[in-house]
Amino acid sequence: MAYIPLAKLHQLFDGFCQPVQVAGNSLLLVQEQGKTYLIANQCPHQGASLHRATINNGLLRCPAHGMTFDLASGRATHPAACPQGLQHFPLAFEGNTLGVYVEEGG
Repeated sequence: MAYIPLAKLHQLFDGFCQPVQVAGNSLLLVQEQGKTYLIANQCPHQGASLHRATINNGLLRCPAHGMTFDLASGRATHPAACPQGLQHFPLAFEGNTLGVYVEEGG
C-alpha cells in the first residue's frame, strides 16, 4: 500500500472543502465541526460535482439540486428522494499530513 498525502494538518479548518484526485477518482476532502471526511466528489442524487457544495451544521448541500446529506452518516436528509448516500473513504495520518492509502499502482 502506498500513502498519498492530501493536505497538511495545519491547512485544515471548519469549512475546508477541496477536490482531490486519488488513483483516478475525483474525491472531496471536507472538514466540518472539527471532523474531516473524504467523500466521492459526486452527488448520489444525479451525479453533480460537489466541490461547490455548501456545508453548514454537519450538512452538505449539493449545488445542483439542493439535496442535503449528513456528512457523518452520508445519508440524505430526505431519503425518499435519494436513497443512496455519500460515499466515504478512509483517511490516514502520517507525520503532519492527512491522506489515504491506495494499492500500489492504483
